[in-house]
Amino acid sequence: MAHAVRHTTELTAEECILALAKQHGIVAARTELDDWADDVTRLAGDDVAFDEVQEVVVALRKAGVINGVELTRLHSRYLDERQARG
Repeated sequence: MAHAVRHTTELTAEECILALAKQHGIVAARTELDDWADDVTRLAGDDVAFDEVQEVVVALRKAGVINGVELTRLHSRYLDERQARG
């Protein structure tokens, strides 16, 4: 698993995430449980909304393409790069 992420470090995090998804036929598909979790989070006072790329990261993890550490690294890198873009 980890090799898939390591070999694509020349790509942006978004490119890496989307390439992994394409390679493994993964698409972001929200479930009712995802909607429920969003509602609980909102009611707890947080307003967390994932964009499509972040949803794909979650889908990659759910499908077992990446592990929890890889998910955290990719997601963190994606957020850093997104913030740097403005």
